[in-house]
Amino acid sequence: MRPAFRYYALELRRRLGHYTEKRLGGFEHHGSLESAAEAILSKRANDGFRAGGHFHGVWPRDLCFAARRLVAAGAGDELRTTTERLLERVVADNVFYTDVHDRFAAATPCEGVDTFPALVILLDETGDVGPHDDLVADLAALHRERFFDEGAGIVTGPGSSWWDSAADARETYDTAVLLAAVERLEARGVETGYTGRSGEIRDGLATLWNGRFFDEHRGSSVLACDANVVPLYFGLVDDRRAERIVDSLAPLRTEHGLRMRERSFSLREVHPFFLLHRDYHGGIWPWNSFMYAAGLARYGYTGYAEGEVDRVERCLRPYGTFLETLDLDGTAYVKRGYASAEDFTVAAAIWTEYRVRIGDPPAFVRREFGR
Repeated sequence: MRPAFRYYALELRRRLGHYTEKRLGGFEHHGSLESAAEAILSKRANDGFRAGGHFHGVWPRDLCFAARRLVAAGAGDELRTTTERLLERVVADNVFYTDVHDRFAAATPCEGVDTFPALVILLDETGDVGPHDDLVADLAALHRERFFDEGAGIVTGPGSSWWDSAADARETYDTAVLLAAVERLEARGVETGYTGRSGEIRDGLATLWNGRFFDEHRGSSVLACDANVVPLYFGLVDDRRAERIVDSLAPLRTEHGLRMRERSFSLREVHPFFLLHRDYHGGIWPWNSFMYAAGLARYGYTGYAEGEVDRVERCLRPYGTFLETLDLDGTAYVKRGYASAEDFTVAAAIWTEYRVRIGDPPAFVRREFGR
């Protein structure tokens, strides 16, 4: 049985089981969002940082965004162990997996274009880039060969991004994440095939700027969060460009949080496995909203940031957990055989990071770390 077919067969079974469970019993309520964040982050440190809900594996791209808070929460050793396991598996098979389980690993549906930069960010956050510099250099060469458009300075190729379902390459998101990773490698003095090329990558990213916001990819002018929230979160743009991104994302704001995309994918733009849930990509993803808020706070838009977090928190409180995705009416996405994942690790981590960033840490952070 081909690995991709096997993966999707298991994924469908997990999805349907999770959907039935949520339809019949609802989501586990932790009492408050602070209690939920504490429980989720503690549990994930003990189970290898699986993504949450029906996602039983570890997704490097999600985990890299959660890494800063997990390390600060005292889970650095556990995160280091997980990162080394991911790195060893990718290196051994020469495959940029997007989802890694104890029994198998999978690329969903293509190799993860963002897996290499995610691993770099994880290693950097745990302070382990240096000890693994040879492996990082090997993976950089492989990533450059498979995904980097040398003439354009852009990362391309179908594969993982925030939307595995997208048929078209998520060029802006993938280029931005690579830029964040390469700048870290250069700052650490780690030699790879990307050394000294951060300026070229930054110039490539700039070609995807349309004057108001970053396009999803060449040839598209659809307003999408993955192309614009990530540059804000990592601080990859100057103040003027940040202002334009904030202004441009205004049409995506709803009373329940920021929509991920101005419209759902067309039939042509999505992989067949996801056809029934194309509207899922135009909904509200709490972890995207929290990343957006963290990026807003970085550039001084504290009022906008607080408003975004407040809107999403109001939607999550009735559920008492951190959900993967919400419908546009602010309720959990539960329809047509798919239910939002619950106890979503990255959402809980970035929410906690944002609260710490603005000087209002949750009680469990104050209790454990005195801040």
